[in-house]
Amino acid sequence: MKDSFCKDLDVMKLHLNEINKIPLLSNEKEVELAKKAASGDKAARDLLVSSNMRFVVNVAKKYQNRGLDLEDLISEGYVGLLEAVTRFDVDRGYHFISYAVWWIRQSILKAVYEKGRAIRLPMNRTNEILQIEKARKAVSGSSKKTEAQELDEIASMLGMTKYHVREMLDISRDTLSLDAPSSYDDSGKMTLGDSVASDTRSDPSENAMDSSLRDSIFEVLGTLDSKSAQVLRMRFGLDSGECMSLKQVGDHFNLTKERIRQIEKTAIMRIRNSSRKDKLVDYVA
Repeated sequence: MKDSFCKDLDVMKLHLNEINKIPLLSNEKEVELAKKAASGDKAARDLLVSSNMRFVVNVAKKYQNRGLDLEDLISEGYVGLLEAVTRFDVDRGYHFISYAVWWIRQSILKAVYEKGRAIRLPMNRTNEILQIEKARKAVSGSSKKTEAQELDEIASMLGMTKYHVREMLDISRDTLSLDAPSSYDDSGKMTLGDSVASDTRSDPSENAMDSSLRDSIFEVLGTLDSKSAQVLRMRFGLDSGECMSLKQVGDHFNLTKERIRQIEKTAIMRIRNSSRKDKLVDYVA
């Protein structure tokens, strides 16, 4: 298995400059290849993989200067793509890349945090740091707060203790920001990813993922009463893309921050206990 993977990886690197020449698959062809790949057809699997390698490169380029070379990031993304091919279920009804891009990112982020940093972290801690950093940006940008107030809101939003949030933020400071800009290599030459033609339009992989995931989230929110659903949509920025603070949501409904916190907590618990939560399993597995 390992020898086969290494051989596949060598082929991937060899033909990286050619991936933009491989046409994107039609929906019908994608379904056909996915079904064949699931039944053990290696040729179908290889074509499904190669046709989606451009998305691996697009995602990998966004995580440069985090401690790993772009070639390594692409290799890790390739691992995620292979995992997606193995796990993909055509009967779920969504496009392959909508599913695969999560595994691509997950594999790359795991490598960034475990291989590109001096302190190694288990994957569950890596995910927690990412969640906390995202929540911190939302909380700090909403209004002027003390550090203690920010910790309170982050802990409440994520269901963690303040002590744990503080500990994870301290660990996070040891790493480079995931928002660090990409650049050329030291020689001033374009790096490997730059040899792949860039598209000035939005990344198709992100659009596909966002659309499919958003539909699934809204379907799950449909199990809640209208107020609870709206609270979650506002708190997590599902409509506007901007997360709102407890106070902002409370002002909208003319309710206290504590009441909004209770509604949010109850709504999340209902989702966790809902039969429709399976709609999101493939995005957070």
